Amino acid sequence: ESGVQSAIQEIHERAIERRQRELRTLIAEAEHSGDSAGLALLTQQKLDLDRALRQLHNQNPPER
Repeated sequence: ESGVQSAIQEIHERAIERRQRELRTLIAEAEHSGDSAGLALLTQQKLDLDRALRQLHNQNPPER
């Protein structure tokens, strides 16, 4: 069962990390275009994902 949980955590982490990369690109584009409302929304989404990833690591530290 621990192996299944570890695999699920890995998938979840990769999904969060992929979205973080997407958000970094979108944040850079919003900064470049001067879209302050979009920038604020994207930055908040990234902070939420940072927090979720940190909580996931704290619940089950990776075995690497």
